[in-house]
Amino acid sequence: MTPSPWSCPFVYAVGFDTRPDEPQAELDAFNEFYAAHLDDVMFRNPGFVRGARYELARTDPPGAGPRWLAVYGVDGEESARGYAARERPKYPPGPPAWRRATLVWRLLWRRTSWTGRDEVSAGPVALTGIDPADGATGPDFEHFSSRVHLPETSEAFGYDRCVRFELWRELQHPEPGCPAYLTLYEAEVAPEPPARPAPLTPGPPTWEGRHVRWRLDYDLITR
Repeated sequence: MTPSPWSCPFVYAVGFDTRPDEPQAELDAFNEFYAAHLDDVMFRNPGFVRGARYELARTDPPGAGPRWLAVYGVDGEESARGYAARERPKYPPGPPAWRRATLVWRLLWRRTSWTGRDEVSAGPVALTGIDPADGATGPDFEHFSSRVHLPETSEAFGYDRCVRFELWRELQHPEPGCPAYLTLYEAEVAPEPPARPAPLTPGPPTWEGRHVRWRLDYDLITR
């Protein structure tokens, strides 16, 4: 089992879109190269200690996400700063589908709080990108998000862990930019949806008026 990169204090998320008309043989070559590229990135970047690849399974309005997502666990702020300051290494060019792919995300996130297990094996994840109401934040938003929303959601929907991240560095994201917060819902095995979910506790105005920029489900790529 692959340890989850989301357990690390920082994560680096890279999203790609391949062309919708790529033949399956080209996608197979893309994925074979991508698996090797994941190891290459960790080898070339000090402090990149874990990695996992995901494929988009479902997206809800309002925003879409990249089809392919690579997530690297980073062991601390010093390593994150070193990566952000360095020029990107020159990697092998890859197969045709890789060269034709569009880079969508390059994001560094800092973990701020979590509920559930400290360590899990990598599995399916749900990602929600959030901005507070009208850009406002404060103790009420922070407290409710970390102390009420995360544990309630974890229990209600059967996740092994829910984690909250703050955007630390936006290196690439489509306009109008990356949301300030990421909430991760993670399970080693996809949980069964509850027949009748319990109602969640209403939050303060800064929470209830939050702007959900994207809501995305990703499956772990194991091949």
